[in-house]
Amino acid sequence: MGKLHRMSSFEDEQIKISGRPTWAEIHLDNLAANFRQIRNLVSPTARIMAIVKADAYGHGAMECARRLATEGADWFGVAIPEEGIHLRWAGITEPVLCLGGFWPDQAAACIQQRLTPVVYRLDMIESLNQAATDAGVVVDAHLKIDTGMGRLGVRFDELSNFIPHLARFRNVRIDGLMTHFAAADDASCRPLTRDQITRFEEAAGLFRQRGYHPTYLHLSNSAGIYGHREAWGNMVRPGGVLYGLWRDVLPLSFSDPKLAPVMSLHSGISMLKWIPPGETIGYGCTFEASRKSLIATLPVGYHDGYMRALSNRANVIVRGAYAPVVGRVSMDLTLIDVTNIAGVQIGDKVTLLGWDRETAGPNVTAEDLARTAGTLSYEVTCGIGERVPRLYVG
Repeated sequence: MGKLHRMSSFEDEQIKISGRPTWAEIHLDNLAANFRQIRNLVSPTARIMAIVKADAYGHGAMECARRLATEGADWFGVAIPEEGIHLRWAGITEPVLCLGGFWPDQAAACIQQRLTPVVYRLDMIESLNQAATDAGVVVDAHLKIDTGMGRLGVRFDELSNFIPHLARFRNVRIDGLMTHFAAADDASCRPLTRDQITRFEEAAGLFRQRGYHPTYLHLSNSAGIYGHREAWGNMVRPGGVLYGLWRDVLPLSFSDPKLAPVMSLHSGISMLKWIPPGETIGYGCTFEASRKSLIATLPVGYHDGYMRALSNRANVIVRGAYAPVVGRVSMDLTLIDVTNIAGVQIGDKVTLLGWDRETAGPNVTAEDLARTAGTLSYEVTCGIGERVPRLYVG
């Protein structure tokens, strides 16, 4: 990732940004407010596992986890052990769950770094058990049950044959059961979601019948938290909603869950030039000026995560007004039409995602960009590249 900075004002911004004027602001107070919204929504006894995988959806896992820890996050969720180790390096002491499990040669590292792995195959549990035996400890793991997602997990209808094998692993304790919803945000898939909840409850009952009493039972991702109160279990796993991403991941019944976006993406105008009507610009000649046009060049492109699919379709914000992206977004540069922007100058700040803190003007949401590009808001923020520095506000 690019350099990490903290800042409190636009003046600080000008001092601390060196080199290319392209950066992402991460608004930690908004992150904290979103966490508190979720805390107030769920049962007071429910634990909250803040999902910070994929570098906290592109926002910066270390800084986000530190702030969420101060807000009272009970657990953190990562995709792979490497992400969990980075949290430990950042000083995070809360329990960390590796949602994607681990590879055999990582079992010892999970134990050493106090990471709780998700398991879903007997050979995984066997390698974890061997590493725990070698270390002289008993380690906790969470068993993932496939109730209908079809990715990872022991199939719900194979548990009767699976559970008896667990007895031979004396150094592994199954302290959690989990599953993952396939379409908790989609009303047309409600029968599947109901089936997933029922299958999970039956699975938990089967474990109890066999003498296992896991501490944690967790089903709900962001959509499950907001759409299926009956599926909260005793721990919930908010992901995108922590970062203010909700319009394309929550059930449509939620028109305003009072969640604030956390990331904004900015650049600056590096060149201005007039082009005559009839002239084309950019790769492939995809934009032809219909009038004399003032074109601004921005030092940001698809390698930075500003997707090529936004070519000739997206808008940015300059001086409190929208300006269209024109021509194809290239790897390192993007062109915009600023003909209608009064007083525009080289060096002007441009907002590509989010809002400008210095004005109370318009904004561009991650969901807007996702809709334009035919993707999901998560991909928009996750895609902001490593060479874009994150500046932490608040």
